[in-house]
Amino acid sequence: MELWIIVLSISYGLLMLLDPLIYTYVAYQLNVSSVYLGLCSAMWSVVYIVALMFLGFLADEGKSRILTILSLVSISLSLVTMSTFNSVTAFISYMLHAFSMASANLALNTAVFDNIDNYYWGKAILFTRVVGNAVRGSMFIALALTNFFNISVVLQITILLLLMSAISIPSISLISERSIYRLYKVARDIGSYVKASTSLLYIDNPSTAQDVFQKIWSRSANTGLNARRIAVIAMFVTCVGDYVLSFLPFIIKNKVNLQTLWIAYGVTALFSIAVLYMLREVEFSSKPIAIALILLRSAILILGLNVVNDVVPLTLYLVANSTLFSLIDLVLYNLFVSSSAGYSTSLYYTLRELGSIVGSIIGGYLLTIDLKIYMGAALAISAIQLILAL
Repeated sequence: MELWIIVLSISYGLLMLLDPLIYTYVAYQLNVSSVYLGLCSAMWSVVYIVALMFLGFLADEGKSRILTILSLVSISLSLVTMSTFNSVTAFISYMLHAFSMASANLALNTAVFDNIDNYYWGKAILFTRVVGNAVRGSMFIALALTNFFNISVVLQITILLLLMSAISIPSISLISERSIYRLYKVARDIGSYVKASTSLLYIDNPSTAQDVFQKIWSRSANTGLNARRIAVIAMFVTCVGDYVLSFLPFIIKNKVNLQTLWIAYGVTALFSIAVLYMLREVEFSSKPIAIALILLRSAILILGLNVVNDVVPLTLYLVANSTLFSLIDLVLYNLFVSSSAGYSTSLYYTLRELGSIVGSIIGGYLLTIDLKIYMGAALAISAIQLILAL
């Protein structure tokens, strides 16, 4: 891999780290209410979605360097607000982080699609996921073991690497890899219709005509899922996850300290890397794989709540859910990219983050009413995501 994708992936990994780092640090150190944390979580997603909506056109135009600079500016402002740490400045800093995360996400994917051969898109995206989780996991463990709680230093390192990324990203050529792939995809689809129309030559023999049509069309058919439907599936996958996991920090706070929590997050991220690496040769754009992973994760996510009562079960629960979500997200994203020819990636991330907002709000409300209703709604959301994927 080239230097620019390594540096940008590390930068994105640090931004991934800062999300739970800031959130859990605020929860433990400021002793804020659940309402405050819920507002932070929801507003982070709102800012992330709005940023994706406004910055999506830059991604489609291949402006990865501009997106990286925007991420750099935003996280720099986040560092400034963190200089006086209180509930107000922490909230502002967290919102600025959301904007920076959205910009960096689009920048990374845009740079990959415009500068790497479309044949290697899946492996390149997998590489960025592995590097990002490696940085996130190792930094979590290192910070916990050294009792280092100075988030400002992590922000400064992130700023430096984003600056390096903005400098090293290649300039987009007149004909990008995405535009070539889009032309190829259009030509392939037209060719499929032309080939399938040869079945009309056997119009006098319906059974033969049907057989010819199915054989030719099956070779060119994709998953049967269009880009928007795939993005909606990702939304429900995220929705059920945040619906269940949004209030776990309160359970964790009563049983483990902040260092232990960070170690659990670190182990979770590193374990996810191991799984992704072992499965690196597997086809990560398969509809059956997506369905199987969604079903397995839903079962663990809901049924596993009954055994989360100590540090070890909690860590295993987080590891299982995080790993499965990473795999599901990777499969769905590759399916989306294949369907959209690498364009409109902001739609995927926007709907995915919308699921986070909806899941957190609905889960928090229903949990205050009745546990049975809460669990029933979790099963319903899980069923919807499976039905959409079929």
